Amino acid sequence: MKLGEKLQQLRKRSGLSQEQLASQLAVSRQAVSKWELDETMPDTENVIQLSRIFGVSCDYLLREEVDEQGAPLSAAPGEAHLDGPGWAHNASALSLAACAIGLLLALGGWIHEQTSGPLIIGLIIQILGVLLFELAAPRMDGGGKTARLTFYMAANWLLMPIPAAVLCSWGLRIYVKPLSSLLAWSAVLLCDLLLSGALTAALARLRRRQAQET
Repeated sequence: MKLGEKLQQLRKRSGLSQEQLASQLAVSRQAVSKWELDETMPDTENVIQLSRIFGVSCDYLLREEVDEQGAPLSAAPGEAHLDGPGWAHNASALSLAACAIGLLLALGGWIHEQTSGPLIIGLIIQILGVLLFELAAPRMDGGGKTARLTFYMAANWLLMPIPAAVLCSWGLRIYVKPLSSLLAWSAVLLCDLLLSGALTAALARLRRRQAQET
C-alpha cells in the first residue's frame, strides 16, 4: 500500500477531513490532497508529525512492506509472532474451532458418561476459545468492532447448547440420566434455538446499525 492510500485510510479512521489534518500540520488542504494522490511527498518533519497524529511508525508511512507497528508483512517460516496481522486474522477461525471442539467433547462425553464432568471440560475449552479471539480482536481493522459482531453471530450457535442444557435441567428439573429421553433433548434443542436465534438477530441488527453509521 502506497503512502497516499495509507494517509487517506488513517485520516478517515481518525474522523478528520483534509482541512482539519492540514490545519494540524500547518499546511494547505491542497498539500494533503496531493500527498493522498501520491503526487507529492511530505517532508521529513511532516512525516514525523503524521506518525504522531495517527499513532503509527514513520516506517509504516514510508515503506510498503511493514504493518502499522513497523513489523514486516511477510515473515519467513518460523518467524511468525503474535503481533503480526496473520495472528489477528486467523483468530476467528481458531476460536470457532475451539468452540466447536468444546461442544463436541461436552455433548459426546455427556451422552456416554451421563455426568457433568464433560460439560465442564467442554465449557472451559469454549471459554479459552473466546478469550483467544478477544486477545486478537483489538488488532483487527477498526479495533475489532465489526469482527466481534460477526464472530459472535456464528459462535453463539456453538456456545449456547451447553447453557441451554443447564437451563433445561434447572427449569424442568431434568437431571443427567433423564436427559437422554426424547422429551428432554427436544426441550434442550428448543431452548438452544430460541436463545441462539434471538442473540443472532440482535447482533445482526447492531451490525447493520454500525454499517449505517460508518
